[in-house]
Amino acid sequence: MARILAFLPLLMPALVWSAGFSPTRPAPGHPLVGKWQWTRAVNRCTELYEYRADGTGRVLSGAERTDNVYTVSADPDSEGFYRLTMRVEKDYGGRDCADDESDTTGMELTSFIRFNPERTQYLACFDGPEGRRCFGPLRRVKQ
Repeated sequence: MARILAFLPLLMPALVWSAGFSPTRPAPGHPLVGKWQWTRAVNRCTELYEYRADGTGRVLSGAERTDNVYTVSADPDSEGFYRLTMRVEKDYGGRDCADDESDTTGMELTSFIRFNPERTQYLACFDGPEGRRCFGPLRRVKQ
């Protein structure tokens, strides 16, 4: 979530602060379920994203920890992108990898993710599947 927050000024039109978000369980065997890691090159700060099979998750970014709920499309679109919407249920505070200490509780963001063929990495994009503003790759953490 912190990497997403680094794009906050660019994403303001895409952000929604909403209490009406309804997370759903991902499809059985969905490739997103699991833990994913990304390290910010600028400061070598590592983020860990955990997506659970029940539609909840956690993000650890620097000193920040958030509890989240998410929805992800069951199948990719024609370009291979899955639509991922995540809402922060609770931001426990602390400075994240983007050097931000904002409380993001209630923030909702939609991104589009595409996996490599082995499904061991994914790229996250914010301008829709066109992929104009992306970050990654996030790498699967072996359990």
